[in-house]
Amino acid sequence: MKNRWEAFKKQIFFVVIFLLVVGLSAVLYFKLEGGPPAVAFQGFDEAIRADHELRLKVSDPKSGIRSVNITLEKDGKTVVLFDETYPAINFIVGGEIFEKDLTTTIKPQEQGFSDGEATFRLTARDYSWRNWWHGNKTIIEKPVLIDFHPPRIEVMSPQHNINQGGACLVVYKLSEPCPEHGVRVGENFFQGYPVEGDKDGRMACLFALDYRQGKETEISLAATDRAGNSVKSGFYHHIRGKKFKSDQIQLSEGFLAQKMPEFDNSLFTAAASSPIEKFLAINRETRVADHEKFKGISKTSDGTMHWQGTFLRLPNAASRAAFADHRDYHYQGKSVDNQVHLGVDLASLAHSPVPAANAGKVVFTGPIGIYGETVVIDHGLGLFSAYSHLSGIQALQGQMVNRGDIIGNTGTTGLAGGDHLHYGMLVAGVFVNPVEWWDPDWIKNNVTSKIEAAKSGA
Repeated sequence: MKNRWEAFKKQIFFVVIFLLVVGLSAVLYFKLEGGPPAVAFQGFDEAIRADHELRLKVSDPKSGIRSVNITLEKDGKTVVLFDETYPAINFIVGGEIFEKDLTTTIKPQEQGFSDGEATFRLTARDYSWRNWWHGNKTIIEKPVLIDFHPPRIEVMSPQHNINQGGACLVVYKLSEPCPEHGVRVGENFFQGYPVEGDKDGRMACLFALDYRQGKETEISLAATDRAGNSVKSGFYHHIRGKKFKSDQIQLSEGFLAQKMPEFDNSLFTAAASSPIEKFLAINRETRVADHEKFKGISKTSDGTMHWQGTFLRLPNAASRAAFADHRDYHYQGKSVDNQVHLGVDLASLAHSPVPAANAGKVVFTGPIGIYGETVVIDHGLGLFSAYSHLSGIQALQGQMVNRGDIIGNTGTTGLAGGDHLHYGMLVAGVFVNPVEWWDPDWIKNNVTSKIEAAKSGA
């Protein structure tokens, strides 16, 4: 009996020792863990302006956060921007904070720094037993630019005449690199691009005046530097007001019976119990959605100027409707709707080949609501051409095309009453009058001569 008890005590002893070893191993495993604190910056910029808010998240899920220290150093001077130490539960368990969102405001001018390159340094420690109980350490160093002053804009081109519903180009220089710069026209902003081949760093911006914007529209150059400092500068320009013609369109029962079945009811929200109600929903709601789609397609452009010379017009075609015609739709002797035609309608033989108006990159092919089968080409510098109501498309999205390459055929897709090409042009999402781009003198005086002068250093 005694021998059994002695054997049992030995078993208990070994179990306890085993559990102690396992427990100690677990403690050592977690307390000697080698993972340093993780740091995630929220919108960290590599440039700091006069009043800069810094937001970050520090986390250490195993042993907890011990401390966070942030400094800014320039020309041998170091300033502590943030320094906090966080409590521990006890020596064994470690820190009581495992994740911390931090916000601090950097005011370099008040802290005695001047403009120029500086070093941002963050040090975060945890409650690990590593490094003789000093914990794991994360050190992040980043070069930053301290910049208190807004950029300067110098206008280089001499004249800027723009028609209502038209386009214009301005050439300018910036005093420093700016991620965003260009022309603001009312609520619309047009990004500028470097002039290719110009060693002096001139910029060119093609901008547009919406057909609804008149002589009172504010036009100015604007730029924002890497630190977020912004500047707005006026420049000489002359706006030519324009009156657009009105047109009356008769809606026949035959047209409604032919076209309305082609449109899916899901394209609009208004309840439509008759063909005319469906037409009105399409003409209003779908038109707005289509224009937003064109705006999205043409908002981002290639900075390279792909095109040269005048833009081609559909060969042997008669004009059927002009840009910004104000259309009054009549049904059964009454006016039922009013819309604006944002392009030029050109009619030739049915299914006529449609050439690319100029060189560029095909950025869209497919159906767009009332415009039907459509091709959109990016010509660079924010300039786009659009070809709608096509019966067939030969171009491929992403394809580079040359002036005159066949991209499709005219047709009646969308809300077209007869075979024709709806030809539109846009500048950074704003529809402009295509007629200007068919005129070699207008292109030379308003666009290419300015770019050539910039390249030559004039």
